[in-house]
Amino acid sequence: MALLNNNAHVFQSSPAGAVLEAAVGTKLAEMANFSTKTAAGLTFPGGSYSNMHALMVARNQRFPEVKHGGIVALAKAGVRPVIFTSAHAHYSIEKSAIAAGIGLDNVICVPTDDCGCMNPVALRELAHREIAAGGTPFFVNATAGTTVLGAFDPLAEIADVCEELGMWLHVDGSWGSPLALFADPSVFEYPIPAGRINSLTINPHKLLGVPLQCSFLLMRDGLGVMRETLGLNASYLFHSAPEDDESADGFGLHQQKQQLGGSWDFGDATMGCGRRPDAIKIWISWRYYGTKYFSDRVGRARQLAIEFADMIASRNTVHTSELGNWKLFVRPQSTCVCFWFIPHSEADRHTGRKNNNGSTNPQCWWGDVTKALCNQVNATGKLLLDYACVDRFAPTSVPGEYNKNTVPFFFRIPFNSPGVTVDTLEAIMNSIELAARHLYSN
Repeated sequence: MALLNNNAHVFQSSPAGAVLEAAVGTKLAEMANFSTKTAAGLTFPGGSYSNMHALMVARNQRFPEVKHGGIVALAKAGVRPVIFTSAHAHYSIEKSAIAAGIGLDNVICVPTDDCGCMNPVALRELAHREIAAGGTPFFVNATAGTTVLGAFDPLAEIADVCEELGMWLHVDGSWGSPLALFADPSVFEYPIPAGRINSLTINPHKLLGVPLQCSFLLMRDGLGVMRETLGLNASYLFHSAPEDDESADGFGLHQQKQQLGGSWDFGDATMGCGRRPDAIKIWISWRYYGTKYFSDRVGRARQLAIEFADMIASRNTVHTSELGNWKLFVRPQSTCVCFWFIPHSEADRHTGRKNNNGSTNPQCWWGDVTKALCNQVNATGKLLLDYACVDRFAPTSVPGEYNKNTVPFFFRIPFNSPGVTVDTLEAIMNSIELAARHLYSN
């Protein structure tokens, strides 16, 4: 506890924490296909703060006048910075835009395909539209494992657009990136393209099961850009000039100092000061369990998602329910399964029902059924389920414009715990059917 209750802002106050943070960050960056000669990583208190720092760094690198003149300097120059993110991305990107002074009006949500992946064609169209309107696109947030569907955006195609237009490419892999880093390629087919993304967020406290909180922001080009764009080199904390700081030589890691921005004092590379040595948590877990454990853990979670999706898809044929039909929303790309259970009685009652725009939509009431079933299951205290909804998009005849339709609420189950078995999956389905019997069987 004393080790974890230390302050990791300067090397002298947490030398072991600093060395471990640098080592783990470098190893994760290597596994993410970053160059081991340049890349480095830092911990932050959660994925939201990792994402925010990526945006802050990208903003100040593209617009260096902001560090001293603020957003006012851009306004005086008639510059309107614009960022892009998937319509299914985590809300932390929009909150980061608020904190960075970009504003929600300059956050462009890019439509997704039917599987929930960002549409790179739409990204290019929207970026050119913003340029034509006087905006300056500079940052794209792609997602490795979206919050609801667990979708992986097509990073290589998105990188093409970013390189073409000079935009920073950040990947929010808070949830899903451990699959790309640790899973056997034979069971997971969404790699991170080597050298083509600028930064990556990964949360070991999610799929890897590391205790809260533990989030890394990995930087392709090292921490120098973070110190340059965010640092102040406060003399009351950071006493040594970078070229004189030899304090870590005894650990045999002096060669890493360049990747760390020339100093082992990490606090000046962030927007904060005091910080916990969170890297110790993953280092201890990694040393104790080993890489194979992490690989097996995320691989098993992925396999459970596939098995559960198959059970849902086959339930109506192999084990026909007398109460209703199971409907899978999309095939899971990672560890999250989204689905509906539609009671026969409700389907009969709602046949031909009209929705608000006057067209027949047999799905419009599925959301109410999902919420009712979920609440009924949760009330038993045996299982806790949740539900969510997303938007789907269809292109129009106008480039960059898409029609949006909100999908009714569905069950959403992200798999992670090693304690979940096939029996657990069967229990989930049985509990939902039992809830339907209680609510809809007359």
